[in-house]
Amino acid sequence: MKVLIINPPAYKNKDYIREGRCMQTKASWAALWMPLSLAYLAAFLKKEGHQIKLIDCIAEKMDIGILRELVKDFSPQMVVVNSAFPSIKGDMVTAAEIKKAYQRAKIAIIGLYPTLLEKESLGQYQSIDFGIVGEPEWVIRDLAERLENNLPLEKIKGLIFRQGGEIRINQPQDLSQNNVNELPFPARDLLNNEAYRLPTNRKKFTLLSIGRGCPYKCSFCVANIYYGKKFRQRSVYSIIDEIEECLKKYDINSFLFWGESFTLEPAYGEAICDEIIKRDLKIVWSTASRVDTLNQKLLNKMKLAGCILLSLGIESVNQEVLDGVKKGINLAQIKKAIAMVKEAGINSMGHFIFGLPGETKKTVQKTTKFALASGVNYAQFYCAIPYPKTKLGVLARKSNWLKTDDYSQYDLIKSVMRNEILTPDQVKKFRDRAYRKFYFRPKMLIQAIKEVNSLKSFFYIFNFIKWIKPEK
Repeated sequence: MKVLIINPPAYKNKDYIREGRCMQTKASWAALWMPLSLAYLAAFLKKEGHQIKLIDCIAEKMDIGILRELVKDFSPQMVVVNSAFPSIKGDMVTAAEIKKAYQRAKIAIIGLYPTLLEKESLGQYQSIDFGIVGEPEWVIRDLAERLENNLPLEKIKGLIFRQGGEIRINQPQDLSQNNVNELPFPARDLLNNEAYRLPTNRKKFTLLSIGRGCPYKCSFCVANIYYGKKFRQRSVYSIIDEIEECLKKYDINSFLFWGESFTLEPAYGEAICDEIIKRDLKIVWSTASRVDTLNQKLLNKMKLAGCILLSLGIESVNQEVLDGVKKGINLAQIKKAIAMVKEAGINSMGHFIFGLPGETKKTVQKTTKFALASGVNYAQFYCAIPYPKTKLGVLARKSNWLKTDDYSQYDLIKSVMRNEILTPDQVKKFRDRAYRKFYFRPKMLIQAIKEVNSLKSFFYIFNFIKWIKPEK
């Protein structure tokens, strides 16, 4: 079967990152990410014998007109369209245009949009034939096989489809049974790897999966809805072999290790580091961690293995707020984690969320003040988003906190939810103010100047600064 896999074009002149739980504009990170899920899907289908074309329209700067002509030329039997909440209107315009260009193609959407909205996602957009609930590889594999052989679709777990004028949804996937080690390496050979570069030194970088799933119960997070509650580790040797392939085949030595927490099981993180060190791989990488799963031994090994940045999920420094969203951490652990990361010689990035239940003007000010004084090298500040299926989303709807039902406004830089005290506009202003306070300090401006090593780097940093400024 001929399958076209698409990361849709920019929407309203904004480039979007659509990768699992990460749905935001490129400007928020000042860098474009390679579409890891799409590359995995392409490799998996190719392994099954299908003819695959993978297009990252954002990386290729491809507009809908060029894409339409490409679809006609390729004549796919199925088109898989990546989707995200902030870009959903543009994503669905893309799907509709593809349908017009080549009506025989069946169109499937993947991502958090169909995962969280299920039947509603197809009900809103008539050009969509299928939606995938949860990680897409195994569902799309089964769908391609059954479409090719004209077989019934009812037994494909995780599939939403149209039948006899109705929208049907099959039984959910058992995500814990999806074996990540049977996936081939992502199909980077089908991507323009020159397009994915770090914002400061402009070196090529790529995402590399260390595993999927999260056992924690944070009420605002969609990670365990999309990937499941069991952390499924990749084989250490598979990870290192993929790193070696990136070095030798693609000349890539900078990585974002993609997973919910590199340190979730410290022994696993150590094993990865040990193998990097053993093979003497000259790489640099960043990853993410909870603050309560760190230890100095692991951090020291991470430094030796090339880790240069560790993202920490802090969210708030008010204990009532943290307890209210089932974060399971405290201020002492937050402070200790930041100190340990600094001790290891690794840069840290703190992630903070404003507007969660229990948030007040005082708690926002306390968290902002902490971020400035904590010693983290970088920070990301978000507005709480009440995604469907999350406990926060259920609470927000039940409490009549929602500002809008327009899901394209579910963007981490926008506030679509009030809480018991704060209005959405107040939350947005606090978020914008925290960004400006953090990054417009002389210390940060000097650091940015030191990190910029080219004119292109300057423009990337400039775009990030424009993103920090509040919308009018």
